[in-house]
Amino acid sequence: MIHVFTALLLIAAIANPIAGHAADTSAEEKYNKLVEAGVFDGFPDGQAHLDQNMTRAQAAKIIALILGLDENAGAADIYKDLAEAKWAEGFIGAATEAGILEGRGGGIFDPSADVTIQELAKIMVEALGIEVSEDATVEGADEWAGSYVAAAVAAGLIPEQSDYTISASRQLLVEVSFAAYEIVKSDGWIKSAKQTGVRTVSIDLQGSFDPDATSVAIERIGEVGDRTAVGIESLEWDGGSAVTVVLSDVAEAGKYEAKLTVEQDGETAVYTFSYTVEPEQVSRVELGGADQLPRADNVEVPYILYNQYGEPMSEPPADLKVDVASSADVKPHPDRQALLVNLAGWNENRVDIHLLVNEKNYTNRTYQVGDKPVIESVETDGFVNEAGSPVDRLKKGESAWLLLRPYDQYGNLITDVDWLNENLKAEESVSGRQSAKELAPGPGGAAAVRVTAGSHLANTTLTVTIRSLSDEVLAQASIAVESDPEFYVPPAPTPAPTPTPEPEPEPEPTPEATISVDPDSIVTLDKDYFNVTTSVYVTSTNVTTLYYALVIESDPEVPTADDLIHDRLPSGTMDSGKVSTDGKVKLEFETPVDLKFNLYIVGTDDSGSLVSNLLTVEIDTDISKVFRLDAVVDATNPDDDYWRICLSHTPIDAEGTVYYIISDNPIHDASEDDLVRIATEPDVPDDVPAQVIARGTKHWSGTSDQIRVDKKGWTPGTYHVYVVLEYRGVRLKAEGALGLTN
Repeated sequence: MIHVFTALLLIAAIANPIAGHAADTSAEEKYNKLVEAGVFDGFPDGQAHLDQNMTRAQAAKIIALILGLDENAGAADIYKDLAEAKWAEGFIGAATEAGILEGRGGGIFDPSADVTIQELAKIMVEALGIEVSEDATVEGADEWAGSYVAAAVAAGLIPEQSDYTISASRQLLVEVSFAAYEIVKSDGWIKSAKQTGVRTVSIDLQGSFDPDATSVAIERIGEVGDRTAVGIESLEWDGGSAVTVVLSDVAEAGKYEAKLTVEQDGETAVYTFSYTVEPEQVSRVELGGADQLPRADNVEVPYILYNQYGEPMSEPPADLKVDVASSADVKPHPDRQALLVNLAGWNENRVDIHLLVNEKNYTNRTYQVGDKPVIESVETDGFVNEAGSPVDRLKKGESAWLLLRPYDQYGNLITDVDWLNENLKAEESVSGRQSAKELAPGPGGAAAVRVTAGSHLANTTLTVTIRSLSDEVLAQASIAVESDPEFYVPPAPTPAPTPTPEPEPEPEPTPEATISVDPDSIVTLDKDYFNVTTSVYVTSTNVTTLYYALVIESDPEVPTADDLIHDRLPSGTMDSGKVSTDGKVKLEFETPVDLKFNLYIVGTDDSGSLVSNLLTVEIDTDISKVFRLDAVVDATNPDDDYWRICLSHTPIDAEGTVYYIISDNPIHDASEDDLVRIATEPDVPDDVPAQVIARGTKHWSGTSDQIRVDKKGWTPGTYHVYVVLEYRGVRLKAEGALGLTN
């Protein structure tokens, strides 16, 4: 018989017409292809004669050729009626030996009889190793054929009809045979693979695959045949018949190979497909910016270059050539993908701009021209280093740029740094000291403020504030500054000499106050349908009092350490206060579900002379991240020799410890701690009001994990299962039932 693993894949492909090689191929075209392959014999007149019937001998030959069975005339000796079908003896014997065909009893094969639809169903089901239900019955089929017809219809091999005892037409045999032949003889299960974006590869598959049992790899093939693995960020499956591969980086031009590895029933199959990536090139250009431009000079109008995949290009091509035409003064920006438009003296209310890129990609756009620019808003893109990479803290002497995006009243980005310095004020604040700053072109040419960390005794925070000329705060951002280990401490005065000088004691090291939060200690629990409770454990050194404020994430105002200590809090504060601590303390907050917050914390010693670092902790109460243990699920299969227990919980990737107990009777009113004690003590405690069948603990890695317990020897019936999931120090319990069938 055909290999079981290949048969399973074959069935999937037959049952999914989308995945077939020739879903749109006509029956006659399929017949002609099978004739060319030597599976069917053609007629002298060249016609398919699809309305004729097929004999049992012809069917034996076709199925043997499709499956690649060697002729075996000796195996046909059990039949005594093959004198008129000598030409088919080898095929009949091969199909009989493989268990696909059998006689009618008494040494009779009946080679010239027509094949009925139900016989064809049995032949294909046996050939492909399709599992059948012995109890299945089908109206219109004989009792012996019901299970085969039901399996063939379910697999999509034959269509439903009212009578399966009639002769199978040549067309039906062609349809079924072609589907089997096309897949069995296929070189692989990848229909196509092609680059659909600079970081995406689309793979179409023959059939439908289980994503959990299928892995995908991409390799780049060098000029001398060397291979380099390509990083994959994620896989996006479309059902099981197609997958989009998202690459970690932009793909270089060259030859590639996609590899599909399928694991099923303990076996592995590998299929490959080669494809080529062309260099990224401009296929379209578009003028951007708002519909209305301000009446000013050096107005930047961006243009967007799109590649052959319809995406904005990852970077402009080396041979980029830009031609621009307009009745206004317009020229390409020397450093960015933008045009510089001078409109301060423009007397009209509109301006036309025409753009030609690389002499073949053309676009044009008409913009309205409004009033002189006014700063409407300022957004920040965070702190970056000189290379443009994000940074979140600085050491003494290190510098960073706060990137700014100022917008005018029409929504245009303002990039003229000189104009911005005339219309904005920037200041730097650190350790209670403020100093004025100026905007300058930062990495990539964006308007930015450059800051440099100084020397500080303790960890602190540097804050940049952008204000309007009327002192309205337009933007604000902070960055942590680490303490300077070489911070200058004035030496103690030298004591007056004495007749018997004593050695001076070593100076006590300057204490440092610190606070920290382990992100893995943060846990959010359901309180009611709309609210949750979040616990945060704060550890500290040389700190006796913590000051905190829980602020909605959308509030741009960032408090300083001094603000928290003196209760000067942002308007978006949801909760605040101060608590005493002896080195570790739990903060607990009740908030609405599905919101994001920033928790700001600072600590001081008893005297207030030591102030810790200002800590910012992100809290997300997304419902999918709230810790809940919803249910215990009995996933045991009837043929399993063990209980298979699954858990339904959020977050789905919650990792922790599971404690489980299986008993013959309920254990009423047991708390989480009671259940943990029963599961872990050396002997089952005497106060347990039930017989404990099994108990134990295991490391839990998420909802794809399972508890497996041997069930051999236990009496069939219903058992009780109790589970405690401990996640980030919090325990939740759930219970369920196990029903045994053997």
